Amino acid sequence: MPEQQRKMATRAVATAIAIYGTAHPLGGFAEPMVTDSYNLYGVPGLIEMPTAENAADGEFSGSFSRSGDQTRTALTFQFSPRLSGTFRYTKIPDYGGGTDYYDRNFDLRFQFLDETKYLPSVAVGFQDIVGTSLYSAEYLVATKSIGEQLRFTAGLGWGRLGSYGSIAEFGSRDFVVREEGGEFNVEQWFSGPVAPFGGVAWSPTDKLTFKAEYSSDAYEVETRRGLVDYDSPWNFGAEYRFNEGVSVSVASLYGSEIGAQVNFTLNPKRPLLGPGNETGPLPVRPRPSRSADPAAWGQEWTTDPADLAGLEGGIDKALANEGIKLRAISLEGTRADVRIENNRYYAEAQAIGRTARILTRALPPSVEILTVTPVRDGVPASQISFRRSDLERLENASSDAILSEAVFSEEMVGLPDGMEFVDPSYPETNWYLGTYLGFGLFDPDEPIRGDFGIRVGGSVTLMPGVVASGSVKYRLVGNTEEASAKQRSENVPVVRTDFREYARATDVFVDTLQLAYFGRPAPELYSRVTAGVLERMYTGVSTELMWKPLDGPLAIGGEVNYVVKRDYDGGFGLQDYDVVTGHASAYYDFANGYNVQLDAGRYLAGDYGGTLTLERRFDNGWRFGAYATMTEVSAEDFGDGSFDKGLYMQVPLGWATGQPSKSIHSFSISPFTSDGGQRVRVDDRLYERVRRYHKPDIEGSGGRFWR
Repeated sequence: MPEQQRKMATRAVATAIAIYGTAHPLGGFAEPMVTDSYNLYGVPGLIEMPTAENAADGEFSGSFSRSGDQTRTALTFQFSPRLSGTFRYTKIPDYGGGTDYYDRNFDLRFQFLDETKYLPSVAVGFQDIVGTSLYSAEYLVATKSIGEQLRFTAGLGWGRLGSYGSIAEFGSRDFVVREEGGEFNVEQWFSGPVAPFGGVAWSPTDKLTFKAEYSSDAYEVETRRGLVDYDSPWNFGAEYRFNEGVSVSVASLYGSEIGAQVNFTLNPKRPLLGPGNETGPLPVRPRPSRSADPAAWGQEWTTDPADLAGLEGGIDKALANEGIKLRAISLEGTRADVRIENNRYYAEAQAIGRTARILTRALPPSVEILTVTPVRDGVPASQISFRRSDLERLENASSDAILSEAVFSEEMVGLPDGMEFVDPSYPETNWYLGTYLGFGLFDPDEPIRGDFGIRVGGSVTLMPGVVASGSVKYRLVGNTEEASAKQRSENVPVVRTDFREYARATDVFVDTLQLAYFGRPAPELYSRVTAGVLERMYTGVSTELMWKPLDGPLAIGGEVNYVVKRDYDGGFGLQDYDVVTGHASAYYDFANGYNVQLDAGRYLAGDYGGTLTLERRFDNGWRFGAYATMTEVSAEDFGDGSFDKGLYMQVPLGWATGQPSKSIHSFSISPFTSDGGQRVRVDDRLYERVRRYHKPDIEGSGGRFWR
């Protein structure tokens, strides 16, 4: 394309974006433009260029592509209807000196303007935002649909996306590829040469899409190193979707190479196996009217021990059939109070709803107030009271309707007057035998490492709030000890980078062995003391205190730990390193599943700093989060990545199997772990333990109340 034409095209795109941004402020959002088509970088796009489309809200995608000799693995999560993030791992063979090069980088993109009848959707994106700058780029892009089958895209790119056909410069830009990334080079954003890109996607059917694009990426580094033969900025491709979760694509790239990709998507809002096949709840049983059967409304049963025992036994049995343990009960003429422990359903709202249904079926008509108190290890966090008449009236209404009528209140440890334990026998023992799978993903030169083995463990509840627990692991196969050595600094104690030594020393080890006490020292206050073998690397004492109102979005906590480093052999020996750590933490629930956590304090290496965590939760147990930790450890001492950061996700077993379950599997991507900014791992920290029983979380998962 001649220079003059490029300039005219760029000015047209810039003018359209500017006019649209002026005419359509952010407050006037419609539904964002959505796609299920991903480019070779693993983001919604054409072939290699991005578009202004988003994935469906909550969608998670895994993309595996090959462009020439390069391979890319990308994980993208649509954090909100407009904001998405991507982690990308790229392998470039023979990058220099006969060695392969592995690059890890993060993207962020935000769709800030919606498509209208005449104007396009517009998004802004940041590529390789804290990496080595090999793929660093920023862009503004607009996409417009024409009918149901055509979508046109035009945009402006800086950095890597401004390297071909540049028509202007906005200051200077450093194009040096850094050995160690991890820093936000804000001063370089939207600076340097700017170039236009664009393309079109045509979908003649729901499954097939053809694409053509004009790329503004010159592949300068790869061309200079002889890795790519760059002949043309034009790319052409086709994509085929087998179903809503799997697609494949092929493309002709820069006139000389062939690219291919397979993409998998899932959405936590859509169960893997459809609605599931869990047993439906028992229906609410309406009472006869008082005028039709006045005798049924009598309260003589309250003075008959046999009647009371029969009622308690029936409730206990019915709850047990639902996977719910009846811990304590109190029955009076017009009210019933029960304490339950949910052993089956991830959402506490579902266990509470099924308990309420059973109470309407089991209790005499005179009982109007039903109070359900969920407990964990004998410790209550809240109680929820319903009018039985509301349950009868609103059974076929939404869950929100009945929860809006419910009364939430606090409940302290210990039983109120008149309430009795159903089975007060302690200690209560639980044992398990299963497998474990530990992953380490996307190391500097190892895409995946992990261990698989057997885990045996158990817990003993000695009395309400006092729990002894432990587990032993036996590794069957794995390659953790083969992971690349992490950079160490003589200025920072070794607290995590010797994980290979732990893996090499033994295949059988004590994972945890501890005694924990959970208390309620005062209203809105929760406490925890844990002592023993806390994790694979550390033993010691951990204490925590948290303030959390029952119905508020804010929680504040403090934690102090004294830990000693364990010997590598996995037994009870100790090394000559101990440290006091501690953090003040603030948690805020923004509703709709969005949460933020800020921790500030002292870490395992004795370094001071803070951690910011952003998280999206779903009512079925899915969680996605990202965190970043900055401490006084310098970027040079920290090594690759400059500071600790990562991603994590939690997958509920019930989502995958269609059966109710409290089991979850957690995965994390922490490719930049070093010795700075590391915390001791402690089971059952208070916020996660408590929040699920409080009003915001129960109402947030209230759609499961009637399930």
